[in-house]
Amino acid sequence: MELRLRDEGAGMLEAARQLEPLVRSVCAGFDKERQLPRELVDAIGRAGLFSMWLPRALGGRELPPLPFLDVIEELSRQDGSVGWCTVIPAGYGRLAGGMPLAAANEIFGSGRPVLVGTLNPAGKAVAEPGGYRVTGRWSYGSFIAHSNWVLGGCIVQDDPGAPLRLCIFPRADVEVFDIWHVGGLRGTGSNDYQVTGVFVPEERAVPIPGFSPVPVQPGALYAVPMLATFVSCIAIVTLGIARAAIEALMEIASAKTPTGSESVLREKPSVQTDLARAEALVRSGRAFLFDALGACWDDALAGRTITLHRRALVRLAACQATQNAVQAVDLMYACGGGTSLFEGNRLERCFRDVHAGAQHFAVAPLSNLEPIGRVLFGLDPGRARF
Repeated sequence: MELRLRDEGAGMLEAARQLEPLVRSVCAGFDKERQLPRELVDAIGRAGLFSMWLPRALGGRELPPLPFLDVIEELSRQDGSVGWCTVIPAGYGRLAGGMPLAAANEIFGSGRPVLVGTLNPAGKAVAEPGGYRVTGRWSYGSFIAHSNWVLGGCIVQDDPGAPLRLCIFPRADVEVFDIWHVGGLRGTGSNDYQVTGVFVPEERAVPIPGFSPVPVQPGALYAVPMLATFVSCIAIVTLGIARAAIEALMEIASAKTPTGSESVLREKPSVQTDLARAEALVRSGRAFLFDALGACWDDALAGRTITLHRRALVRLAACQATQNAVQAVDLMYACGGGTSLFEGNRLERCFRDVHAGAQHFAVAPLSNLEPIGRVLFGLDPGRARF
């Protein structure tokens, strides 16, 4: 089984690599259009990359977490917005493992399943016979222009003991607000969206006690806490961007002769030192992330409970990997000098994109380090969603 899954992961990674010529040919338009072009979205869908975490019962790949991250890292190396727009619907595919099969098939059985939205419980759900009446407005609806279905985190009204629910709506029921005028990750089209008085059947209102759906599919993937996979998905995008920045600086440094110098940039000791630092930052952040999430996967395979301590280490690794990625990109950007400033330069986009990704609450130190530290001390994290 594990050998077959590794082979499938390698196949998905190769499929991602095959997209690079197309990504290079269209990425110049990401900033203007503020979303990915349909041509690229269709190519990602045909490659099966939106279905990597879908259950096999629905025709998905059900990849283990680490091969999944390999694929997203490769796409993020090609372009940060491409990695981000793939990881959101591909990551939400794991929700199918916590849904009744008929409802999961309705949402994910379309041939090109694209479910997007935000986990933030900014919506209100009122119980009615057979489901919930939902109203809410959410931010950061990445990739929503290309979605089939949209989810929004909701608090059930008049039932303080009820778990949060991820309510899923057809895209036609959702109003989108064009607010995504930003510095980085412009191609993600992460606009605000809302629904007003939409009825959501019970089977499309996924309860997430402890912020993780109760598995109904047997695969080990669905036993891994959702937040552990979610924070890893965000962190791996920043690591892919950092890898792109290293590649971009190496290309510049082989040809650029700085003003007042007689040798190309790569001959400068300070640049050589900073390249080594950046490489160490990216590799060490990646190793910590893969080690921590890999330990959770080993526990899931063995049927062991994934402890709070394990989950805290994944959260810590995701934060650290992201901070390492930011530092690596900043080093490469500074080494590039004035060349780094110009639009169309790969380093310029990496700089904007990695700083945008690092603002996400899932990987921001301000949101995470205190509760992580509490857990490492053997205390309660001090928050319900951990």
